[in-house]
Amino acid sequence: MNRADRLETMMDAALLTTEPILDYLAVAAADRAACVQLLEGTPGPAAVEVIAALRTSLCAGVSELPVLVQADETDWIEAFLRFTPELLCWHAERGIADEVSRATLADVGRNLEINRRVHGRFGMDTHTWLIHHFTGRLYQLGRLQYLLHRGAVPAAGGGIPGAESGDWRLGIHIPESGGLDPETVHASLDLARPFFTRHFPDQPVRIADCASWLLDPYIAGYLDSDSNIVRFANRFTPYGHPLDAPTDAVYFTFRTRSSDPELASLPRRTSLQRMVLERIDDGGCWQLGFGYLELP
Repeated sequence: MNRADRLETMMDAALLTTEPILDYLAVAAADRAACVQLLEGTPGPAAVEVIAALRTSLCAGVSELPVLVQADETDWIEAFLRFTPELLCWHAERGIADEVSRATLADVGRNLEINRRVHGRFGMDTHTWLIHHFTGRLYQLGRLQYLLHRGAVPAAGGGIPGAESGDWRLGIHIPESGGLDPETVHASLDLARPFFTRHFPDQPVRIADCASWLLDPYIAGYLDSDSNIVRFANRFTPYGHPLDAPTDAVYFTFRTRSSDPELASLPRRTSLQRMVLERIDDGGCWQLGFGYLELP
């Protein structure tokens, strides 16, 4: 399907029906009924306000920071659902491939599923993260997600080339959708610079940065040097100073916000699970590490 045909398809009323929207967002069966209910009838006033803010941010382009509206998570979910056809039209106008749109927006269904796993209910306590997707700033290319942004990271200290002068760069994020074997990671990195050069020529990028507990220097001394996590971290040049982030490792490994007394009940079946919990058992604190790399 060429660009013109795809744009016409995006505008077709069929895409405005419920099931195609939920398919694009990869909403799982357990969350579909609640999403259908949100799409029925007239949108609520808070959702309307969120949609207006998303539209304003999208039209302003990535040069402007996304607008954050005070609304509860259900209103944000409703807004994301209702705004999907408009965002897809915007993707089509920029020539972004349908498979990239689908991979990127699948994060909605993924975060709904994670919320159900963490809290046992429909919702999305990570809805502010999805603002980047719906304002055209973030895309999933292969295994990794890339957030177009710029500016320094004050909390981490300096050290990224071009950050102080306001150069654009890509923030690398790791969705819960597979492993980090070197071939898969490399294939994703190979896609990043050509994609953004083509679709966002006014925001040239050559550097990618990552802020993650997976870049905590402690890991390199615990896991084997040929582990996928260590090899992933070794791609980056460290900068700044690691910051204490005691909850990140537990949340992203176990998808729980358990308090300390409950940690003993968590499984220790994998080397990653054991590493996370044993460090806490020993009185250590997990940290957020910072690194950058030059894009191929």
